[in-house]
Amino acid sequence: MTRIAFAADDFTGATDALWQFRRFGLTGSLVTDVAHLHDRDDVIGIATTARTSADPASVVLPAFTALAGLRPLVIQYKVCSTFDSSPQRGSIGAVVAALHRAGMARGPVPVLAAQPELGRCTWFANHFVRAGDEVHRLDRYPPARDHPVTPATEADLRVRLAEQGAGRTGWLPASPSEDDYRARAGDAAFVADAVTDEHVRALGRLLLADAATRTPLCCVGSGGLSRALASALASASAPATTAGREVLGAVAPVLVLSGSRSPITARQIDTAERAGWRVFADLSSPAGLVEQVEESLRDGRHTIVESTRGPARDPDGIGTSLGRIAATMVRAGLVRRLVIAGGDTSGQVVAALGVRSLDVVASLAAGGPVCVPASDDPAVDGIEVALKGGQVGGDDYFLRAAAGHRERPDDCRLGAGYAPARRPPGPAAEGDVAGDAVRRR
Repeated sequence: MTRIAFAADDFTGATDALWQFRRFGLTGSLVTDVAHLHDRDDVIGIATTARTSADPASVVLPAFTALAGLRPLVIQYKVCSTFDSSPQRGSIGAVVAALHRAGMARGPVPVLAAQPELGRCTWFANHFVRAGDEVHRLDRYPPARDHPVTPATEADLRVRLAEQGAGRTGWLPASPSEDDYRARAGDAAFVADAVTDEHVRALGRLLLADAATRTPLCCVGSGGLSRALASALASASAPATTAGREVLGAVAPVLVLSGSRSPITARQIDTAERAGWRVFADLSSPAGLVEQVEESLRDGRHTIVESTRGPARDPDGIGTSLGRIAATMVRAGLVRRLVIAGGDTSGQVVAALGVRSLDVVASLAAGGPVCVPASDDPAVDGIEVALKGGQVGGDDYFLRAAAGHRERPDDCRLGAGYAPARRPPGPAAEGDVAGDAVRRR
């Protein structure tokens, strides 16, 4: 029976959400089309293209309607932990407003962007990102601030949601009481604070209790929200168990397909290239490239095909080319473990492979799960596909993918070196990369 359902704004986000539930021992599946929805698992999810849509509500509402037919306790709209959206593209606020207009949100919509294990935290409704040893306010974090489509111009998520038409948006402190939670009843939405995993879990318990009174509870958030719900649901039903394989194991050759434009992915490619991986970056001659990639894989070499480090190109064209390469190599039996970098690219490649649904079996890094697809094509059915967003993973991510090294518990946590300040928000001092809400001890 389906207890939690989610619709994600892109493909890698969808797999991150599913992994959060699977790691708590809940059964789950991610489908590629509403026609494949079922109620056999605890959790069911569907990936959408809402993050890149000028009208995301028209993409999300049909998915929510289909998911509501399964009668889950909660339906989550899964968004990126860096809150990638703008009034013109992938507007999260527009989705919140549409849920109210459609009568699906019967009360305030909880919003949790924080995902502490990825170094994303929220304090006084302001969002922060940890990068290495530094913590940046979201609007001062270069990958988010300088994003070409959805630049982060404001760290206060209440302001972002209001700019996107969400309506009156409130704020919920970390580890709130029931009275704090109920006090938000008059809001269209509220932004929940969280800096630690316990903050996340405390919110999950309140959300699950609220879901019993207004099923389904519609909420919005990152993989941190998925973790909150998973923790609460597992605690309420059965002891948590660890999902996934004990050992993935090394495999050769691995094929990486990257349409990500993130500098983090670029560093990962640099690291693999220095380790001797073959890298192809010229996608201008598809036929010749397919021959070169095939030759590299037949030689047993780990191989990367990327549009990450060069000039920006048509993303749809890149995704189509990378999808064609993936399908050709898998159907030729040359590769059994694929790595796909980039949310849009992941969706396009998975579609090219003819995948019907996916299960998550392990994680190479927080936010970078390994999936096993189900497909009518026997060459595709049962292969391993690691899907990662552009900003996920350390510099050695691709090396770990080849070695089959699973996520370590301390890979991507916020860590004990940072703590919330106990003072109201105000203008940040020059040079204070953490702003007002997070201070280094």
